[in-house]
Amino acid sequence: MRKARGLTEDQVQQVVLNWSRRQTYKSRPLFDYLHHSPNGGSRHSLEAAKFKRMGVKAGYPDLILDIAKGGYHGLRVELKRDKRSYLTKMQKERIQMLNDEGYLAVVAKGVDEAIETIQTYLNLKDKGESLEQGVAK
Repeated sequence: MRKARGLTEDQVQQVVLNWSRRQTYKSRPLFDYLHHSPNGGSRHSLEAAKFKRMGVKAGYPDLILDIAKGGYHGLRVELKRDKRSYLTKMQKERIQMLNDEGYLAVVAKGVDEAIETIQTYLNLKDKGESLEQGVAK
């Protein structure tokens, strides 16, 4: 497995995105379907206010995969750096809201779990198959 000890959450995300550049989906890089929502991090108050006016929302998952699979509209992944990291109340609420709307929203702790989650999701049939096993929740 990948050596990812001591990585920050940002570094975990960068490793996952770099991995996605080397994967293909429908003859395109998987990276083309994967998006980061800039919700985390600390910002100057003016920049934070601007982002809020532009629709940035607290608790929204870090990665957005816009590929419909297994009856889901797409995959939303809240990344955590490792097994010791926990969700905020707002992150839990957003994940539940997205799951209620037909997305698969999950938490992945670390590089390996994030990549495994994406791979498992992509291996779902187009409709009817669920991710009951093998995906981080």
